[in-house]
Amino acid sequence: MSNIPSKNRRRKGEGNGSIYWRTITRNGKDYSQAYYHWQENGQKKTKYIPKKLLGDIQEANAAKRPVAEILMLLEVEVSPSNLLGDNEINPSNEDLETNPSNDISPSKMRRNKGEGSGSIHWRTVTKNGKDYQQAYYHYEFWSEGDRLVKSSKYIPKRLLNRVQQMEQEKAGVREILWVLGVRK
Repeated sequence: MSNIPSKNRRRKGEGNGSIYWRTITRNGKDYSQAYYHWQENGQKKTKYIPKKLLGDIQEANAAKRPVAEILMLLEVEVSPSNLLGDNEINPSNEDLETNPSNDISPSKMRRNKGEGSGSIHWRTVTKNGKDYQQAYYHYEFWSEGDRLVKSSKYIPKRLLNRVQQMEQEKAGVREILWVLGVRK
């Protein structure tokens, strides 16, 4: 088990939001597009996520940052109180902005040498005539200029946020694969 803490939910009062993938067909070619879904004043809202912002939005969503912060990245103006719906802010909860221990440290740009290379890729899978986006972890291991392993592993939805967080923190590829059940 990894020693990286996992935050499965946003705190009460931080809103509700998620990333949704759609397949768009243009000129006979399929393209995957990401959209951010959230609730504002009890109504469902959607905003297209430009590719240049996608990585930042995925990281913020995986870290369960408040929806208002994610919407700021998307340049959507919203009052945080409009995201609450029926939920009230619980005064016993710590405020994320004033508690530096909850801040995510800036991610490294690269893994340490010798830890392999890996990244998350999305594939469109068609089941019963319906398209679905599925995440896969693509990885490679090299030794002295020779590739030893090149493979990919499906990332179940229940592990996706955890793997995205580990990838953001540039955890070792073997550690990520351990979470995915690969024991090589």
